Amino acid sequence: MGFGRFVRIGGVVALVGGLAVAAGPVRAGTTADKLAGCDPTRSAVQYRSDGVASPAPAQPCLVATGFGGSETQVVSLNDGSLVYEPAILTPGLAGTGFLPGAPGPTPTTQFSPGGLSISGDRGATWSFNRPAGATWVPQDDALYVDRTTGRLFFYALAANPIPTAGGVPLQDQVPAGEAHLMMSADGGTTWNETGLPGFVESENPRFASAPPPAHGTPTAGGYADVTYWCGNDTINLGMPIPGYRACYRSLDGGESWQFASILASAPVPQHSQCGTSGETFTPDDPGYPEGAPDGSLYAEVNCGKTTYLAHSTDEAATWPLVADASGKPVTLPADGELRVGTDGQLFLVHLSGASTLDLQVSRDGGVTWSAPLDMTPPAARAGSVVQWAIAERGVGEVAASYLVQRGSGSDYDGYLSVTPDALDASPLFVGAALNTASDPMRTSAPAQARDDYIGVDITPDGTPWGSFAASCPGPVPGSPACTGQSSDPEANEAVAGRLAAVWPAP
Repeated sequence: MGFGRFVRIGGVVALVGGLAVAAGPVRAGTTADKLAGCDPTRSAVQYRSDGVASPAPAQPCLVATGFGGSETQVVSLNDGSLVYEPAILTPGLAGTGFLPGAPGPTPTTQFSPGGLSISGDRGATWSFNRPAGATWVPQDDALYVDRTTGRLFFYALAANPIPTAGGVPLQDQVPAGEAHLMMSADGGTTWNETGLPGFVESENPRFASAPPPAHGTPTAGGYADVTYWCGNDTINLGMPIPGYRACYRSLDGGESWQFASILASAPVPQHSQCGTSGETFTPDDPGYPEGAPDGSLYAEVNCGKTTYLAHSTDEAATWPLVADASGKPVTLPADGELRVGTDGQLFLVHLSGASTLDLQVSRDGGVTWSAPLDMTPPAARAGSVVQWAIAERGVGEVAASYLVQRGSGSDYDGYLSVTPDALDASPLFVGAALNTASDPMRTSAPAQARDDYIGVDITPDGTPWGSFAASCPGPVPGSPACTGQSSDPEANEAVAGRLAAVWPAP
């Protein structure tokens, strides 16, 4: 535990030049904008929470990575390069990867090998990346960038196939026995891999980072932040078995990891406010830590139908609940996705009803919250939001990606919305469906466009990006989601989209 290994692999990330930054979420138009899937015949809309919309000078753009997709996330490195997971390969018989070159169909499945795809030119081209020189199970992963340092972190369920080539020791390839935590300090050129024992198929864990708190343990090797990883000890299949969500910390930027605490557990809870039933945690709930600028951590704690807010000031060693002036633990407005801004404000986005993504802000550490603001544009309010993700950057730029179901079928629209200033009393939003009406993102009902989650991030210049996965009933000429694809057990296309400006920056 805690022993790191460095492996050099191919595929150096290309650097991109800095972009002119305009006020708000829209940016200067460039030739690359037109090349990377942008549609000059369509525009986004700008609107406020009341739903009054008007055209916005921003284009929806959608590109295919060229690899298969599934549960997906996208992050931006500090140079603006994009990292997308998963990038699924389908070599060999039935796409298993165990018999490369063998004849037969190659559908994307959960047994297909996968890695990451990286773009240094805003989605125009993508290259395949093998973390730690290996390929991995392309499901239930985690992808994260420490924005202070630009360091890239990746968690994978298991190596695939086994045994695998690369720099992963054989003892770390035992199926369902470890959590695989990987780190790259150079945009994916070299990787450090650490195997944490005691985690059986931990689904959808998360990373976080924050500066060392006051009177905390100094970081090692000159690394600026303390890094955190939390995950469930076992896959949750709805069975009434004991379980817990454990948190680890790293003082050296992911080269080694140490146990920090148990954040949640069942049937015996970590917080007395949960009574005797234990905290509620699942493979896809949002109750994971978020780092604050003072070095503390915030995390949602769910007890049945009540959502509390925990605040750790000791590097995830303990998780006391936030209390009001009377000492009573406060409850959050809803169980949603929590983010922390660079000035310490808290941003909470949650689904209200079937189609409303509400944004609320706290300026006092979660004790009180602003009124909810609807982030979805009018066109999205007629359908049902079935999956969504949020990102925050700087002092209040908040973006959301979300899938809106068309009727009751298996066709979806992939939306992206952003506000440059969520701290404003009535912020202006810009949003659009990234795909066209004639080219929906498809899946096999009842799966919600391929499993548990989609992704979103904001680049250093303020451009929002969303990541989606789509399955296709057959080849659709010119479709970013379906070109060259056919019916598939899993999502057979990974797509990423953004909102690109069409005017010069001032």
